[in-house]
Amino acid sequence: MPLEPKKPRERGFISFEKPSLSLAELVDRFEGRGLVIPDRARAERYVRHTGYFRLSPYAIPSREDPSAEKLREGTKFDDVLDRHVFDRALRLLMMDALERIEVAV
Repeated sequence: MPLEPKKPRERGFISFEKPSLSLAELVDRFEGRGLVIPDRARAERYVRHTGYFRLSPYAIPSREDPSAEKLREGTKFDDVLDRHVFDRALRLLMMDALERIEVAV
């Protein structure tokens, strides 16, 4: 039984229904959830370079209720940023240790 040639896969554009948000709107979203942002320009810079979806999980420990988006009163942008920086440093230390173990093995 001869194999039939594969049909080319249809390609096209994906239509996204949600509009993208500006940096100011993303920072507004953080503020709307209760995050205290003393320096908006600094927050926008971090959102631009790091990304909203990269930073937002670091706000989860500050939620009033795990199933809600609202943050505890007094949670600051620097609290979220500090968790991100700590996680990054820890990840780099772990990768260094894993590489040493790999080389030794």
